[in-house]
Amino acid sequence: MKKKNKTGLIVLLIICGIIIGIISTIIVMTLINKNSDGKTQETQQTTTVETQSEGETFDDSTPDDPIPTDETNIAVIKVNDQTVTMQEINVYLYQLRDFYTAQYGESPWNTEMEDGTKLHERAKTDLYDGLIRTEILDSKAADYDVALTDEEKQQCADEAKTYIEDLGPAIAKDFALTEEGVKTMKEKQALSTKVYNAALERLAETAEDTSDEALSKAFEEQYEAWKSEYNITTDPIWENIVIGSVG
Repeated sequence: MKKKNKTGLIVLLIICGIIIGIISTIIVMTLINKNSDGKTQETQQTTTVETQSEGETFDDSTPDDPIPTDETNIAVIKVNDQTVTMQEINVYLYQLRDFYTAQYGESPWNTEMEDGTKLHERAKTDLYDGLIRTEILDSKAADYDVALTDEEKQQCADEAKTYIEDLGPAIAKDFALTEEGVKTMKEKQALSTKVYNAALERLAETAEDTSDEALSKAFEEQYEAWKSEYNITTDPIWENIVIGSVG
């Protein structure tokens, strides 16, 4: 049993690293169905929504109007009955907004990837996949008899409160960040981690090959089977989101 726990933990760290790495690569600034007023860009900006024609060079400039609070509550992605709101997405975007600029420079979004796609296109795809995975894993919590304890929920709430307080009201407003959005994101992340670990433990119980690579592959196959059974839809808002830099 110790071997299984150790294996599960190792693979958990690997996969969680992949998932977090995917999400952490993203910085998206969205402004929904609003035109830029032509004002000079400020250091802190909100999400930009723009349309691009094929072959057009991506412009990562952003307007300085914050996202209206009512729009942050829109369900941008639905996975069966579960939803991902804009306020959740905004937290991911802000927390990890420096990742690509640290890797590729201040204006990395037109960088061409190995498969020919632009960095801003890859980032958006990776964000989407990560959000879907979290929702699907969370939906399996009952199947694996796992849930967040009251203490874990309180920890998420406390961390969310501290996070927003540390940011300050100006930054929170500029990026449409809310305490509720941070708390929801943290709870979903914590639950998906517990589900993943439980799923890995169950796979290890019957697997002939319990190596990290074999268990990782087995889980991915199981996840793809789960995903095929879900009805996944997006609000038109998602199509209008363009990945961009900040500051």
